[in-house]
Amino acid sequence: MKINKLQKTKKIKAIFFDFGGTLMDSESDIIAHINIMKDLSTKYNISDSPEELAEKYNSYIFTKKMTLLDFDSKNKSFLPLKYSTNNAVRKILCSYNINPSNNDMDWFSKNYLKNHKKYLKLFPEALDIIQKVKNNDSLHIGIISDIDIDFQRFQFDAFGISDLFDSITTSEEVQTYKPEDKIFNVALKKANCLGTESIMVGDSYEKDILGGKNMGMTTIWLNRYYGNNANGEKADFTISQLKDIAPIIDKIT
Repeated sequence: MKINKLQKTKKIKAIFFDFGGTLMDSESDIIAHINIMKDLSTKYNISDSPEELAEKYNSYIFTKKMTLLDFDSKNKSFLPLKYSTNNAVRKILCSYNINPSNNDMDWFSKNYLKNHKKYLKLFPEALDIIQKVKNNDSLHIGIISDIDIDFQRFQFDAFGISDLFDSITTSEEVQTYKPEDKIFNVALKKANCLGTESIMVGDSYEKDILGGKNMGMTTIWLNRYYGNNANGEKADFTISQLKDIAPIIDKIT
């Protein structure tokens, strides 16, 4: 665990978690995508492997830093993630001279949910950490996630965690993605606290940590993949495993 110079905070009233890559295992998301593409290749008799299709699919949605690509560079209004996923599948099918119908897209949507429900997993320690925070009656526990409302509800119900959080704030609800201030402001308002009275836990340095610091939040960067050479100097704490949050929470709350 790495501790940077910690700002002086007021009494901590709330702790917020990112979802994907923080509580939810991002490797399981990759497995879900590969299986979605496996079903796609079977249905449309596509010769490329599911792994190749999944790589292509992700390249149509995310940048190399796993931030969302502009779905429509001319239209700067907010678009939910499902528009990007549908657009990616349309591009894949069109590249094989398949013009997808509405029925095809309905099939994809159902297949998308089926495979995520089957393969998506929480990190093993996630429930223990959530329960530890819930045992502290003085702390509001919330989610701040770049996720669509319907998928969030579907997946949280599948995990059985819908009732574990005092608030859930999604990008679709707020009509903006992290690290924009608006999504953090809405979450803080729900918790009835200031940024300086809250903690943000996330795996994305740009979205969760820099976004949280802009609001004056104490930040815990879950650096699972970038190692000791990563520049995380603005994070108050840097950890490599979710379970390492427990002593930090004890210390600062």
